[in-house]
Amino acid sequence: MVKDTEYYDILGVEPDATPTEIKKAYRRKAMQTHPDKHPDDPDAQAKFQAVGEAYQVLSDPGLRSRYDEFGKDDAVPKQGFEDAGEYFTAIFGGDGFKDWIGEFSLIKEFTDASEMFDENGNPKESNEKDSAGNPADSGMVKHDGKAASNRKADKLTKEQRSRMMELEKKRREEMAKQVDELASKLTTKLDEYLIAVKENHLDQFNRKLDQEIEDLKLESFGLELLYLIAKVYKTKANNFIISKKTYGFSKIFTGTRENARTVKSAYNLLSTGIETQKAMEEMNKVNPEELDQYERAKFENMIAGKALGMMWEMSKFELQQKLKEICNKVLQDKNVSSKVRIAKAKAMLYIAEKFASAKRSPEEAEEARVFEELILGEKEKEKQKKAKHKIGVI
Repeated sequence: MVKDTEYYDILGVEPDATPTEIKKAYRRKAMQTHPDKHPDDPDAQAKFQAVGEAYQVLSDPGLRSRYDEFGKDDAVPKQGFEDAGEYFTAIFGGDGFKDWIGEFSLIKEFTDASEMFDENGNPKESNEKDSAGNPADSGMVKHDGKAASNRKADKLTKEQRSRMMELEKKRREEMAKQVDELASKLTTKLDEYLIAVKENHLDQFNRKLDQEIEDLKLESFGLELLYLIAKVYKTKANNFIISKKTYGFSKIFTGTRENARTVKSAYNLLSTGIETQKAMEEMNKVNPEELDQYERAKFENMIAGKALGMMWEMSKFELQQKLKEICNKVLQDKNVSSKVRIAKAKAMLYIAEKFASAKRSPEEAEEARVFEELILGEKEKEKQKKAKHKIGVI
């Protein structure tokens, strides 16, 4: 029996609810009470904050235990409750996949690099000076004392090229570090499976993995990430097993096929970017203030969808490359015998099958769509907030 049920009541769950049930309930309640969905309700933010606080307590085993025994006053996080909006974005932002895929970095780097260009895609003017103390050439040419503004500034300055090289070096170093760490974690997971098979307690391994899959489905793009991991694992594991059976000759064909898939992924990314740019150009012609409430909501959803699609394609392309390197590091480890590596490849296929079989109910699918749109909205608001801070508006 618990001392207080208020937090459980807020989320709409029983005091004996499992962590996954609590997480699902929070997801549902957070969407129902999100201020963006209730612009005319002055109490919307307070309701949303209450849902966030309830989950922050009940999702923490220590705080939940204290809450059950002593009530709210004895179950406050040491650092205090986080802002509901920021917590909402972070809690389902993909953190659950960290042990499988690490951090996504491509979008951040894209943002860093894009800061060197103006809204038309041209390099911004640099603070770099030439030997005479004049601004360094940024790709613009002068004619009769005037800048030829009709010529596209397609050259980077020395300063900008150096910055781009720094970003690329940093990206490669971070990627190598992540691959090493994730390969070690994947090896541990594969070993757990092999031990479970050897000691005849695969059912215990499956229960743990099935529960993890249920939790991962709730993450932003959770199902898509599970399918992507499964696809790469299957390809790399099957290719490795076939290469051992054919004494390596199959690598000629499997390598060509993998390269073709990489080119296709790059093409899909480029195509998505072009389509997104076209859509944005069309959107710029529309004045949202002239639309009725229904058309405006439809318009905003379309913008969110296009932006999410572009972000996903960028992340997916980076992730595929990272996962391939992780698999290579595990399966090509010469310090491990071929027999053991073949066993690991089969374990990889087993996990891939489990990931590929994950499904969402129709209700979960709709929740995922709405949730991801709201997450995008939160990120955009946070970006605007930081921009205002930067220029001293707030």
